[in-house]
Amino acid sequence: MKRMVPEVPKLLLGVSSLGQPVRTTRDRHLEVASRFKEPESLAVALVKAVAVGAEALVVPPTNDVRLALAELKKELPLIVRTPHTPVADDLRWEPALALEYLDENGSWSPSRAGAVAMRLMPLSMAADLASRVLPRIERECATFSAKSLRGVMVPAAVTDLALAANQPRFFERVLKFGRAKFGVVGFETRNLGHLLLRIGPWGVAPDFVMGPVNPRGVGMMPDAEHVLAEIKTSTVKVIACELRAGGRVTLEEGVRYARHKGVWGVCAELVELDDVPKELKALVQGKAA
Repeated sequence: MKRMVPEVPKLLLGVSSLGQPVRTTRDRHLEVASRFKEPESLAVALVKAVAVGAEALVVPPTNDVRLALAELKKELPLIVRTPHTPVADDLRWEPALALEYLDENGSWSPSRAGAVAMRLMPLSMAADLASRVLPRIERECATFSAKSLRGVMVPAAVTDLALAANQPRFFERVLKFGRAKFGVVGFETRNLGHLLLRIGPWGVAPDFVMGPVNPRGVGMMPDAEHVLAEIKTSTVKVIACELRAGGRVTLEEGVRYARHKGVWGVCAELVELDDVPKELKALVQGKAA
C-alpha cells in the first residue's frame, strides 16, 4: 500500500537546540536546557505546542526526546532530524584494515596507523555518501512510532557535505528512500543560497529545505541578498530557521521578515521561545505576520 505523503508544514517547533550548539548566548542555552531537563517538562511543552497549532516537531533521535515522547499517550507529528550519528564516525575503525595498523612484530605502529587513516579519509568522504547515511536514517527512525512520523530532515552537516562534494545522486537517493518509508523529506543547510542555486540545475526537488532567514542576515550564506534572490525564484519550499538572528531580534520580527520574503514556513527553536504555547499561538493567529 502506497504511503500517503503529508503536506509540508508551515509552522514547526524545533528541539534540536537541546543537544547541539546554536547561535545564542551560553547563559541562554544553559537556561533552556535546564528548563527542559526532565522528560515531563519537555513532554508538556511539545503537547502544548501542537495543541496551539504547531504542525510538526523537528526532533533529533536522542534519548531525552524519546523519554519525553514516552511520557505521552498520544502521537505527535514528528519530522526526525537524522542522521544524528556523525558520518565521520566511520573513520574510527575499519576491521578489514586492522592488521595494517601493526608493524612487523605485531605491535601497534603510530606511523602505519596514520598512513591507513589518511587512506581512509577520501574513501569515507568522497565515496557514495548515501550508502553511509541511509542505514543511519532507517535505524534512528525505527526508534520512533511509525504513526508519529511525518518525514525526515537531513542535518546541515550532511547536506552541506554532499553539496560541497557535488553529489546530486546523494539527494536523489535520500529523497527516493525517505519518501517511500517516512513521508516528506527535507534538507537542512547552512548554505541556503548555494543549495537553492544548485538543486535546480541538478533536477532535484526536495519537499523542503531549511536554512537561516532573518532581518540581520545572520547565517544567510553566501549573503542575505543572494539567499533572498534564490528564495524568490526557486520552486522549492523554504522553511526559515534562526529567526531571531542569535537573539538580536524578537521572534515576531524574525517571523514577520521571513514570511514577507516569501518563505513557505518557519521553524522556531525552543531556545528562541520563553513561553512556548503563548508565542506559537501568536504566530498561528497572525500577530507576527
